[in-house]
Amino acid sequence: MNTDSNKLLGSRLKRARVAAKLSQDFMAHTLGVTRQAVSKWETGASCPTARQLGELATMYCACAHSLLFGEPFKQVTAQDLMRGQCRPVRSQQERENGRERVARPD
Repeated sequence: MNTDSNKLLGSRLKRARVAAKLSQDFMAHTLGVTRQAVSKWETGASCPTARQLGELATMYCACAHSLLFGEPFKQVTAQDLMRGQCRPVRSQQERENGRERVARPD
């Protein structure tokens, strides 16, 4: 993740934690990390692991996809892809900057 993505993730993590009325100390103790680690995640200085992100989402009663991308997960079928009914995925930051992610074939 780049620095801007880290900061967006961090702000979403902090917003979710505050909404859940949980302290950084409580989160750190529950996840087995330091309070400083939680603070770094929330400022974008570092990122939680995939496992930690899943645990955070559970504790915040949030969707991990929403924490990562700022929007709920939308399932797409192969038929939708073949019919061209899918639009490129754009995060909130990409929409604001006029950029989009394009899936590349393997």
